Amino acid sequence: MNTNATPTGVATIDVHHLGRSQIISAFLLHGDEPAIVDPGPASTLPALEAGLAEQQLALSDIRHILLTHIHLDHAGATGMIVARNPNVQVHVHTRGAPHLIDPSRLLASATQLYGDSMDRLWGRILPVPESAVETLDGGETLNLGTRTLRAYNAPGHAKHHLVYFDQRSGTAFIGDNGGVRLPNLAFTRPATPPPDINLEQWVETLDLIARLEPQWIALTHFGAYADVAFHLEDYRERLLRWGEWVRRGIESGTDEATQIAAFEAAVAAEAESLDSDKRAILAQQTGAMMLSWRGLARYWQKQNA
Repeated sequence: MNTNATPTGVATIDVHHLGRSQIISAFLLHGDEPAIVDPGPASTLPALEAGLAEQQLALSDIRHILLTHIHLDHAGATGMIVARNPNVQVHVHTRGAPHLIDPSRLLASATQLYGDSMDRLWGRILPVPESAVETLDGGETLNLGTRTLRAYNAPGHAKHHLVYFDQRSGTAFIGDNGGVRLPNLAFTRPATPPPDINLEQWVETLDLIARLEPQWIALTHFGAYADVAFHLEDYRERLLRWGEWVRRGIESGTDEATQIAAFEAAVAAEAESLDSDKRAILAQQTGAMMLSWRGLARYWQKQNA
């Protein structure tokens, strides 16, 4: 895979989360109504602006923000962008919209996970005016000037997740439903944090993406890839394997700490053929393995309730 290859009319902007490259990408859709898919956290807004400047654009030129879902690493900058450019229209899943308009519950939940690191990680989160928000359930066609996209309901990673298919470039913007990956690396990895992980729905979403027959899939973590069939198959196998590891751990009756340690060891063994730098970046993209274990454990607990 050529790192420099990109879909036509689409630019990948590395927002350098915590100063690190290839962790979070925002996607710029060029055209008469420029759009950003998943602008990233508020803490990386200066890097997003620098990336736009390299494309001869500024925040004031952006007309649309398309959110795959509202997790802070994807959507946290949205309120600040709208505050600086009230002409932006924000497109988001109906289930996620209330948490953009009033982010208090989202912030309280995130603070339980990240504590005193909230500001360093995600920056200042501002509410988005309701007048700026267009809610989507999936099935809608978005006309962004001369560019047309289709929105699809795409649960699995989150119940408020959307996939956007851009007809012009043949790109499916799939957020976190395709996991994480590094350019030039034929290796995918899931990210399965609580609370909304659902494996059955996730497999259906992967089937949906395949039926779209995209020429490219665009991942927030990290970049756009043209080897779509490989990616979807490799990811499906690994996602279901992780689910089985967690299910068997729960059935073993061992304590939670033992189960998490076994899960972490199995995940590390999958990546042992990669060099240490790539393993480190993948770990940064995915986040703590304990969170991925908890998301899958919560799923199985719901199934068995």
